[in-house]
Amino acid sequence: MTVTSPQAALHETPRLGFRRAKHRARVVRWTMLVALVLLLEAATRTGWIDRNQMVAPSEILAHVAAIIPSTHFVTDLTRTSVTILAAFALGVLGGVPLGVLLWRVRVVGRVLEPFIVTGYAMPTLLFYPILVAVLGLNAGPIIVIASTMALIPIALTTMVALGDVKPVLHKLARSVDASRRQQYFKVLFPAATPLIFPGIKLGFIYAVIGTIAMEFILASKGLGFRAGFMYRELYVADMWAYIAIVVVFSIAVNSALGLAERAIRRDML
Repeated sequence: MTVTSPQAALHETPRLGFRRAKHRARVVRWTMLVALVLLLEAATRTGWIDRNQMVAPSEILAHVAAIIPSTHFVTDLTRTSVTILAAFALGVLGGVPLGVLLWRVRVVGRVLEPFIVTGYAMPTLLFYPILVAVLGLNAGPIIVIASTMALIPIALTTMVALGDVKPVLHKLARSVDASRRQQYFKVLFPAATPLIFPGIKLGFIYAVIGTIAMEFILASKGLGFRAGFMYRELYVADMWAYIAIVVVFSIAVNSALGLAERAIRRDML
């Protein structure tokens, strides 16, 4: 029989409560999802929702199962995945240093921040003709636009996160005579990670949105192009099947980023 000390019990109680809260949230989330699917199934089967607008979820699932083994699906998935990952990587590689610059050089931050925020709200699709003229009619313009959409939230959250680092940590780094590189990678970035990572996840979401939206109307390959093609040809079931595939893909990668965030936070403790 194991005897738990009062001190250990005090530490375990909040953790147990947190796990129970997470479990309840997970149960509620899945209950809502199942209820929504059943509602849509009933609404489409009974005619509450026009079949020209949406088909039953069970029919969508059947079309997904038929699409996945096809050759063109592999081509489309590869094209979209490479485009999203390239745009996301460029967004991170450009956004984090830009955020550091905006935080480190306050004058630059005060000058550029309004332009960056304005660019956040600007429809980047307007720049597509210019990018096509420079880069050609390929995946390049889509990657540039999607990476720009991902870069802005990453840069802004990085700037805010570094600005919220407690001054005592700066003093601690200087007290141990840490180099500039050590200050960033051993002190500042670990301390700012809880705020930077949500910006990175948001950047990924924008990379997906930018890629799929541009493929929908401008590309000749990719999941977005295929969904748009099915829409224009009035293949409603196949269109919703591709939409479902994009949603599952986005959730999977976002979950992977969440796992990476939790792993990084564990390493920080």
